[in-house]
Amino acid sequence: MIGEEPEQLLRPRALCLRLLPAGHGERIAQRPRRQIRENRSASGPRSCAKPSWQSMLWRKSMRRVPLRLKIAAFAATLVAVAVGLLALFTVILPWRAKIASQESLARRLAQTAVSAMGVEVRADGAHFDPSRVHDLVTNSSRTGVEIVYALLFDEGGNLDAAASSVNAEILERISRPMVQLYLRDRDKCLQLFGSGVTQPGIRRLRMHLAVPESKGAIGRLDLGLSTLSIDAEMRRTLWRDAIVLFGTMVLAVFAAFLFAQRIARPLGELSRAMGRLQQGDFEVRSDEAQQLNDEVGDISRAFNAMADGLKERERLRGTLGRYVSGAVAERILEESDDLKLPGETRRVTVMFLDVRGFTTMSERLSPPEVVALLNEYFDIVVDRVQEHGGTVNKFIGDAAMCIWGAPRQIDHPEQAAVRCALEIQEAVAKLSAVRSGRGHTSLAFGVGINAGEVVAGNLGAAKRLEYTVIGDAVNLAQRLESQARAGEVLVSESVFEKLAGTVDAVPREPVKLKGKSQPVRLWEIRRMKAAEAA
Repeated sequence: MIGEEPEQLLRPRALCLRLLPAGHGERIAQRPRRQIRENRSASGPRSCAKPSWQSMLWRKSMRRVPLRLKIAAFAATLVAVAVGLLALFTVILPWRAKIASQESLARRLAQTAVSAMGVEVRADGAHFDPSRVHDLVTNSSRTGVEIVYALLFDEGGNLDAAASSVNAEILERISRPMVQLYLRDRDKCLQLFGSGVTQPGIRRLRMHLAVPESKGAIGRLDLGLSTLSIDAEMRRTLWRDAIVLFGTMVLAVFAAFLFAQRIARPLGELSRAMGRLQQGDFEVRSDEAQQLNDEVGDISRAFNAMADGLKERERLRGTLGRYVSGAVAERILEESDDLKLPGETRRVTVMFLDVRGFTTMSERLSPPEVVALLNEYFDIVVDRVQEHGGTVNKFIGDAAMCIWGAPRQIDHPEQAAVRCALEIQEAVAKLSAVRSGRGHTSLAFGVGINAGEVVAGNLGAAKRLEYTVIGDAVNLAQRLESQARAGEVLVSESVFEKLAGTVDAVPREPVKLKGKSQPVRLWEIRRMKAAEAA
């Protein structure tokens, strides 16, 4: 019987065989070395460890990997996993099943044949009939299992060379050097097999022999099973699967690369188009001919719609900037509510300028000539006002109203307005001199500047709004402009107080202005002092 513990040594009619785990002795021999490795690992980290590897790995992981390579690598990995699983279930597991079936058949064969081995238990131990053991090895091929050798050991673990047997024909197919050693020195070959040295193509099956009702084993039987045919079949299958895997991976990677290229190309073009759009190229569009009927195509079409919207927004910004100031246009476009620029109290500096002698001049010129002449001079006004951080709020016929401090706050608005007015007068004088030299009509401005609190915001109705400033400070600036002669810049007391010591100014006699109960003090600004002008 297999696996039964003998209680008493008797003359065996049927011996018991017990299979030991393969490699049992080798694992016991390896325990000290594994224990040493465990002790080393428990002693703590090695002093030669390099923590910089983590930073190096992090840097590598942050490198850009193209999308097409990611998809191709994913497809290759998927194919490799699929073929690996296929090999596992069609090669590895069947191979192990065949080995297990061979071992089971060998155990049954040994169990059947061992009772006929002629075992005789004597005082000096168990003795086996060598001819019976030889028949077991020689005739094993007929039963479907090839036994290379059968080694018999007594209860002390000593090899019984006389009772052991080797099938030289099978051994020659497995290892020619081993069969030559067997033919030269049979005992040495048996000792080599008995030492447990692993031989390629041979699987060792170890069994203990015991008799019923005995308390110990009478010996051990080691069978060497040939796995040559099974291994050859597995190698052929693995080679076939490797070729299939390689071909499938090449096709999969190629197909995945083409598929990824089909996705990545429009995405790359879209990325470049976004970069151009970010730089202000509102004419860039995604190529509609290459747009796919999928999510990537949806992104391209959405990008084109966004670019159209941004182009229209920029057109509106440019159009608004020609009718209102750039700052007001920005606020209108960025306002979250529907054009809600509520009225607010601001301290601003207001400048009015008006063409002197316009009525007489307009009688001599045609309307197109009047418009062209005003536009030429107003170009100077707009450029200088913007250079000094101001806003041309409106044109009123031949006059212009400019403000500093709304809608955008600036530092020292009084100084900016006065400096701007002086530069306008200087530029206008130069332009008029050139035009007069050519015999053309020339213009001159009178300028008035005042500073004070006003209400700034949208003024008008729901269907027609205008951003402007209103208040007494605005009215006073307009009154000052009416007092200025051609080429003069007049400022109020509130402005002059901010400019004291920085300008050359000539005081005027206080004048009685409309809407004011008391005379208003005026100053004519001639120039900025050298230090301030610098």
